Amino acid sequence: MKDRMIYVYKSVKKLRTYLYLEERDNFSKLPAGLLDAFGMPKFVMVFSAARHPVLPKITIDELMKALDEKGYLLRVDLESEEENLLNEERRLRGLPPLTKEQIDGFFH
Repeated sequence: MKDRMIYVYKSVKKLRTYLYLEERDNFSKLPAGLLDAFGMPKFVMVFSAARHPVLPKITIDELMKALDEKGYLLRVDLESEEENLLNEERRLRGLPPLTKEQIDGFFH
């Protein structure tokens, strides 16, 4: 695997929501509206993909594929419905919760 540096940002608006990029502070590949929903990204860390083949919540293959195809990866961790603001709002409105895949689909 070609070594790639990965820059990780967290959302200041959304709990447990992270953005992975190959270029620091380059948000030009994000779809319209995603940055508004995400909020101003807060830089968290940088790591080498080759040196860290095991990642929390995603595989390195998923990350590389997303970076190659879209230029970014958005990770939304839904540890519990109560802590996910979107699903909490849906619950209050009497709607069923969304899965991680459904939420990820909003940003593709």
